[in-house]
Amino acid sequence: MASQHVSVYIDDSNISVLVSRGREPQKWSTVPLEAGLVKEGVVQDQATVAAKLKEIWRSLGIVRRRVTFGISGMNCLYQLLLLPELPENLRSEAISREASHSLGIPLEGVYLSWQVLSVEHGQMKVFLAVTPRDKVDSLVGAMRLAGLRPTVMDIRPLCLARVSGEPRAIIVDTCQDAFDIVVLGEGIPEVVRSLYLAPDMLAGERNALMRGELERAVAFFNAAHMDKPMDLTVPILVSGDLAADEGVQASLAGPRERPVRNMGSPLVEKEGFAPLQYMTCIGLALKEILVGETGAVAYSVVNFNALPDVYQVRKRPLVEVLWLPTVLVGVVLIGMGIWGIIYLRGQNSDLAAELDETTLRTQNQRLRSDDITALAKLVSDAETPQGDYQSQLSSLDKSRTVVVDYLAVVQDAATSNGVTLQSVNLGEANNVTSVSAEGSAASETEVFNFAWALVNSKRFTAFVSPIAITANDAGVSFTIKLVPAS
Repeated sequence: MASQHVSVYIDDSNISVLVSRGREPQKWSTVPLEAGLVKEGVVQDQATVAAKLKEIWRSLGIVRRRVTFGISGMNCLYQLLLLPELPENLRSEAISREASHSLGIPLEGVYLSWQVLSVEHGQMKVFLAVTPRDKVDSLVGAMRLAGLRPTVMDIRPLCLARVSGEPRAIIVDTCQDAFDIVVLGEGIPEVVRSLYLAPDMLAGERNALMRGELERAVAFFNAAHMDKPMDLTVPILVSGDLAADEGVQASLAGPRERPVRNMGSPLVEKEGFAPLQYMTCIGLALKEILVGETGAVAYSVVNFNALPDVYQVRKRPLVEVLWLPTVLVGVVLIGMGIWGIIYLRGQNSDLAAELDETTLRTQNQRLRSDDITALAKLVSDAETPQGDYQSQLSSLDKSRTVVVDYLAVVQDAATSNGVTLQSVNLGEANNVTSVSAEGSAASETEVFNFAWALVNSKRFTAFVSPIAITANDAGVSFTIKLVPAS
């Protein structure tokens, strides 16, 4: 059964929330925002916006705190980059350099998100999105203040493109104060326009502005794709508050009457749910549906998590995860050793009292000297386990240090080379003779980089057997076994 998913979209005028399970909408709400709380997508009053989010959660009875959220497309930039094929560990820096050069803007005030769309003939096609830092930081801050955990982020125009039921379409989302235009060509949103509308703008002026921007967007796309332009058979898909306005649809169709229709919803119909007003939230929900639903199809191939790395939850290192269990085991063993010492001391005291009593009886009964020697040996034998326990405790403490040390080296090598570990086993805990690791990675390159990182750490000298690598849908899985350095 599909898990519950919560989508949140906040712009200058509204907060929209959609709770869904798979393709079924379960709860939804749109709450208007007073003017000035959010300006050009930047939250000006985080406390008030957080309070409104809390009220929505209470009124809808939402328990889940993990959310996928969207930001408006205002002041965001998008670009397709062609770069030489590079290993994954070099891509981020190369894309940042190319973005700074091609966009001509300082990167200190923005976040970069990207997705490699294809790799052919030694070249990578990369879809790049640039979002303002102040917009993202203020939205994340308001949601965290409301007790929410934003884990995935996307941008409104990219959400709209994901909902499209056509691989080639012109998408227009129309609202009272803003509109978005997306020209979707072969599954890639190649032209994106997001503009504000003046509050006092008349309906005719608004429609003329949207029509003019639409024509410019289509002309820009056609100039770059003269071999396959957006002809009059490509439909205009409309969503938003004004989607049902006949005047808007007639204006968008233009004199050549390009087909205009409302954007279809991929979610099941439910009484009271108006999908045209929740298309951004639906696009956010599709991010999870397309990953978890077998056979799911989307005509937009762009689907990445735009949430900056600084806000993403990272897996804890293996050494950090194992630290507490290791300490607990050590405490238990030390406790057992102390109990053993106390027990043996009690036994020794009893034997000493027995020895005194025996000595007295010997004096009285004139026992032979060899009987006294035998009793003394019993006392010595009883004291021996105490020393054994102390030796065992010292050995356990040394073993724990060795295990944690090896685990730290293996985990550091895995983290540095993009490898995910499933298990790490050490042969002979007190005197490590071999270390084997099992895990997964995106490709063989990360596995071999991981293996040589272990050897270069000087803690290992050689491989016990060849590295076993098996390809799977997610990349490769592997098993590696090495000999520790003496």
